[in-house]
Amino acid sequence: MKLKLNWGHALILFFLIFFIWVFSFVFFAMRQHDDLVTDDYYQQGAKYSDQININRRSAPYQDSLEINTSGKKIEISLCKSLTTSVDSMQVYFFRSSDKAKDLRFGFSKPVSPLLIDKNGLVHGRYQVYISWKEKGEKFMVNKTVDIE
Repeated sequence: MKLKLNWGHALILFFLIFFIWVFSFVFFAMRQHDDLVTDDYYQQGAKYSDQININRRSAPYQDSLEINTSGKKIEISLCKSLTTSVDSMQVYFFRSSDKAKDLRFGFSKPVSPLLIDKNGLVHGRYQVYISWKEKGEKFMVNKTVDIE
């Protein structure tokens, strides 16, 4: 028996393939993670003017902090003024593709260089936020680092 393909059969075949494609796309899209950058995204957005002030205060320190990722450790070199005037410092490794791979390290009385073991970090790109308080004012420097 020979099946003849006329315009009615072709139209039904087209809609069948189209619906299979749409359902597979919806199934694939529903399995993707849709994590926000932070859990309190909207509250952080409302306080963004504070972050602008922190960034303005931190601008002179942007080039004085260097991150070296060669070897088994990550070295964060601090300028001398930070090691003498800061009591504590936090380093936050933010992975935009997966919130479960973010890491936070705290240092009391930081010394230069700060050494962080690479074992807890997976290969890829991280945003590194280095924050501290000095004379009651908060400072934060943001750097991009590729871990290999």
